[in-house]
Amino acid sequence: MAFKDLRQYIQRLEQEGDITHVGAEVDWDLEIGGISRKAIDRRSGALLFDRIKGYPQGYRVLANLIGPGQPIHSLFALALGQPKNTPIMELVDFFMRKSTEYIRPIIVDRAPCKENIVKGKDVNLLNFPVPRIHGIDGGRYIGTWHVDIIKDPDTGWVNWGMYRHQLHDERRVGWLAIPAQHGPSIYYQKYEARGKPMPMAMAIGPDPLSAIVAASGIPPQTNEVDIIGALQGEPVELVKCETIDLEVPASSEIVLEGYVAPNERFMEGPFGEFTGYSAGGRAPRPVFHVECVTFRNNPILTMSNMGKPWDEVAILNSVVTSALLSLELRKRGIPFRGVYCPPPTLCPIVAAKPQYAGFIHSVASTIWSSKAGIYRPYVIMVGEDVDPTNLEEVFWCLTSRLHPSKGIHIQKDAPGQPLFPFLDRHERENWRGARVAIDATFPPDWAPEDVPQVMDFENGWPQDVQQKVLTRWKEYGIK
Repeated sequence: MAFKDLRQYIQRLEQEGDITHVGAEVDWDLEIGGISRKAIDRRSGALLFDRIKGYPQGYRVLANLIGPGQPIHSLFALALGQPKNTPIMELVDFFMRKSTEYIRPIIVDRAPCKENIVKGKDVNLLNFPVPRIHGIDGGRYIGTWHVDIIKDPDTGWVNWGMYRHQLHDERRVGWLAIPAQHGPSIYYQKYEARGKPMPMAMAIGPDPLSAIVAASGIPPQTNEVDIIGALQGEPVELVKCETIDLEVPASSEIVLEGYVAPNERFMEGPFGEFTGYSAGGRAPRPVFHVECVTFRNNPILTMSNMGKPWDEVAILNSVVTSALLSLELRKRGIPFRGVYCPPPTLCPIVAAKPQYAGFIHSVASTIWSSKAGIYRPYVIMVGEDVDPTNLEEVFWCLTSRLHPSKGIHIQKDAPGQPLFPFLDRHERENWRGARVAIDATFPPDWAPEDVPQVMDFENGWPQDVQQKVLTRWKEYGIK
C-alpha cells in the first residue's frame, strides 16, 4: 500500500494500534525528547504529541514514526507497504529489488503544503514547536526526519538527503555537512568553490517512503525520487517551490526554502546521534538561510530521537543499508548468502563462502567503495552457514573461526567523520579514521578433513535420527 502523505500513514498506524496520541500538554524543551526515548526503550511504537506548551492547538510533533514496535521492524514494514510481521531479510530483499527500478515523479499545480505561504521578513521558524531533544544538544533541532533537496548545477541531478539541522534563530538553520555525503559535496565543490550561494529546500513531514529513501545511501547521479516511486508503485507528486528552482513532495507538512551561503559558518552541535552517543561536537558549520516557509493547516513536525539503538534510524539503516550493500556485492559478482547491518549499522556482517585466499578484501573493498559503505568502519565476514541477523551465531563465529593474528586486517588513514565516537579530536577535525575487515571464516584452502565440523542438531546426528527425534517430539513431552 502506498501512502499519499504522512497523515494517511498515521491512519494506518491507528488501525494497527501502533501509535499513541499524547493528549497531555508537553514541553518542547526536553520533555518530548525524554518521552520519546522512553517509548523507544519500551518499543511502544509511534507517538503523536497533540498539545505542546506555548503553541496553538493543531501544531503537533510526530516521533518514532517507524518504531521500534512489536516486533522491532513492524512499523518499518508498514511504511514499505508490507505486512508488519515481514522478516528482516525479506524487507532487505524487497528494498534491494526496488532500488534498481525507477518511476519518474509528476509535477502538480496544487499541493497540501501550499495551504499557508510565508515569505521574507515574516518567516519565523520559532512559530513551529521545534524540540530540544537530548539534554546535551546544542539547541533545538528542526531537521532530524525530513528531506533535504539540492540540485547539481552542472548535471541537473537532484539529490534527496537527510542531514541534521539545528535551529539558530527565526530564519537561520545550521547544517552538519559531511564532505563525502552527496548534498554537502555538491555544496563544497559546485557552489562554495565558485563563491556562489546554493539553493536548498527542506521538506519536513513528507510521506514515510520519501524520508526513508532520503536517509539511505543511494548511489550518486541517481534520483531518489524515482526509487521512491518504484517502492510505492506510482509516481511521487512534486510541486515547485515558491522562491527557488526546486521541487518538493507535494504532501509535505512543512517546507523551508532558502540558500546556503559560501564560506559562512556558525557554531552547530552537539547532538545525540545514531551511534548511541553525543557526537560531532560543537564546531563552525554551514548555515541555511530560510526565505520562505509553506505549510499545511495544523502542521505536523516530524522528529527522530537518535541515540542508543534501537531507534527509527537504526531500524531504517539495518534494512536499507543491508539492501544497498547486497546490491553492490551482487554487481561485482561476489557470491554471498546475506548481508545485515545491526545497529548502529557501522558494522556490515556478510555471510559468504570464501572463494579464494584474501576473499575478505574483495568483500570489504566493495563495501568501502560504495556510497552506502564508505562510512562503515567495520566489516565482518562469517561463513555461509551462519544467519547474519542472528548475532549469537555471529559472536560464536568471532570466537571460534576468527584467527587472532591472521583474520584481522586494519586499514589506516581511511575516511572518517565526526560522528564516530572512537576518533580523537584531530581525526574528527580532519575527517580521518581507520577501518578493519574481520574474517571469521575457515580458510578456503584447508583440506576438508582439517575443517572443524559444526556440532548442532542439523550437523551432529544422522538424518534418520534427526527425523526420529522430530517425529516423536510431542511424545517426549518436552516444550
